[in-house]
Amino acid sequence: SSALYGSEVDKNTLTLKPKDGYEFEKTENCPLTIGTDESKNVIKVYYKKQTNLSYKVNYLEQGTTNVLHEQKVQGEMTFDDVVKSEDEVIEINGYNYASADKETLTIGTGENVLNLYYTKRTDLSYKVNYLEKDTDKVLSPQKVKDGMTFGTVITSSDEVIKIDGYNYDSVDKDTLEIGTGDNVINIYYTKRTDLSYKVNYLEKDTDK
Repeated sequence: SSALYGSEVDKNTLTLKPKDGYEFEKTENCPLTIGTDESKNVIKVYYKKQTNLSYKVNYLEQGTTNVLHEQKVQGEMTFDDVVKSEDEVIEINGYNYASADKETLTIGTGENVLNLYYTKRTDLSYKVNYLEKDTDKVLSPQKVKDGMTFGTVITSSDEVIKIDGYNYDSVDKDTLEIGTGDNVINIYYTKRTDLSYKVNYLEKDTDK
């Protein structure tokens, strides 16, 4: 810039316009008194990358708007830092990691967001026990149903079967929501009390 001999240029005179993502750090040879030696009429202005940036990670169910985990907010990031989506994957009960909206996220000065998508587990199972009420005697082989999806709701009454000599009595739960633990329905039966017997009095050999 043109300047008058003997004039002084200080920080307030300079127009400090850093590139996006950078902030002013310091000046060198400032203030400067303009002399006749052009090589000495130089002010150096130094900038550094911003280190006060942040990014967010959303954990979502794929194909829905369901939020599966609290949003992660990571601060103290430096401009142009690169975040790998695979490093942000966490375990979420009942779900498998599926994909991300981007493989890497380069930190900028705007909103930095990474979306990770998960799908429900489909390798779960549940069991049904058929028991005599009060004794827990096993009345029929345990039913095991595999290939269940996390969160599926099973209606216990749909699992009731007929057992010879017994009447259905009750269940330990009306519904079972499939989780990642032990999924069990206990169905209780009582012995039939509406049966009868007969006695025949016959003549031997003739059945008279």
